[in-house]
Amino acid sequence: MNLYLTNPGRLKRKDNTLEFQVFNVPEELQRPEEETPLDEDNAIIKKHALPIETIDAVYVFNETRINTKLLNFFSSQKIPVHFFNYYGYYSGAFLPNAEQLSGNLVIAQGAAFQDTEKRLEICKAITEAKIHNILSVMNYYKRKEKVNEQNFERIIQLKDSLTDMNTPEEVMGIEGLTHKIYYESWQCWLGSFADNFKRKYHPPDTPLNAMISFLNSLLYTACVSEIYRTALYPGISYIHAPQSRRFSLALDLVEPFKPIMVDRLIFQLISKKVISDKDFKAYSNGIMLKEEARKKVLQEWDKQLRVTVKHAGLKRSVSYRQLIRLDCYKLIKHLLEDKPFKPYRIQY
Repeated sequence: MNLYLTNPGRLKRKDNTLEFQVFNVPEELQRPEEETPLDEDNAIIKKHALPIETIDAVYVFNETRINTKLLNFFSSQKIPVHFFNYYGYYSGAFLPNAEQLSGNLVIAQGAAFQDTEKRLEICKAITEAKIHNILSVMNYYKRKEKVNEQNFERIIQLKDSLTDMNTPEEVMGIEGLTHKIYYESWQCWLGSFADNFKRKYHPPDTPLNAMISFLNSLLYTACVSEIYRTALYPGISYIHAPQSRRFSLALDLVEPFKPIMVDRLIFQLISKKVISDKDFKAYSNGIMLKEEARKKVLQEWDKQLRVTVKHAGLKRSVSYRQLIRLDCYKLIKHLLEDKPFKPYRIQY
């Protein structure tokens, strides 16, 4: 399971496991950019014992005291720690020494990036899987007569046109056009919550954009954790240009999972009224989830990661988290053994 720290406090090693001490800090006293001055020992209101053997990764969303002894402990247990800032943006990660290392694989990753044909093949495979999964989501609502048939057909045509694309930039252009048409359907499903919806990233300007950005960050970090447990080098990617500040391979590998993990979860949270307009607040020139709403989203996200689906190849059920790692292994086999790369596609 993942450990989500949403309250201010102190995380420490105790008796070869973990203890989280919750601080009593009113939200109005929490400082976004600097440490909140506290009499730490007197601020403790709760203590939680946390068995470390059950934890896959730690997510820190609030001001948390951590020392180097604890980080060394996480390193020995191979547990990644992901940090988010006050506004819910992903800040970075502490990743222990890699569990697996393969110079041959890193060389193969780099060679595939330099080889225009191989890079294009990977880009098309990822984008085709993503569009397939978008069509799966749309088909669900199409059966309920809540999707524009013309939009559905236009996206099918775009998916078919991928074979004629000659550069990664052209593939990304097809992906962009697909998303534009796809987002046009959202108002049919979400009503006023998606009025005049246009995707905006930095900063999110509407509650819907804030939810997408937050859940995309969670999906990205989940993929970073899974890449870490393979021998893939996270800095070499194919659709997104390799970056120095982010693990760009994770940006590639999450694409097919966004429609089925992020988008569908948003539709569920809104339709079941788990989240509404009242769960957001303005900051500077953007919109963010309120603290209690963030906790509700995290709870549902963690359930989503553990949802299982039938895997035709393995002939057993696997969780979405495991599906992300399986796509990592598919890429490895493609790079080292030249096996076809087929990212996960949900049936519809």
